Amino acid sequence: MKTTHNLTNTEKAKLLHELFPDELPLFLEYLNRVCADFEENKEEHLKHWNNAFLPFHFWLHLSNETASILEKYRFDLARYSRPFSEKLFSTYTSLFVNDQIVKYADHNCENDNFKIVVNLLYESH
Repeated sequence: MKTTHNLTNTEKAKLLHELFPDELPLFLEYLNRVCADFEENKEEHLKHWNNAFLPFHFWLHLSNETASILEKYRFDLARYSRPFSEKLFSTYTSLFVNDQIVKYADHNCENDNFKIVVNLLYESH
């Protein structure tokens, strides 16, 4: 097995799904709400955008792409690790989804083990 810092985004997502299959539907619901909020309140988000690295419109595009993937593959993403990892984490949408996984674990998740693994996979490098 690879060390955590040698895992790709896709491999991290697949591992996370396989370790926490009951948590991922909750995360996907959260992610869907975040995408909807970005679209519905884009003017407000734009006013408060302070990320000099990524322009807001690119982030909004990633959110919209993520929402499209969620709509198209909703049931497979929740049930199977391969579509979850390949559809959401093999393109630039992984930037958006990785950020949301960390935020979900930090602020919304009640599963302490999930929080620990997310920290290990996404924040410790």
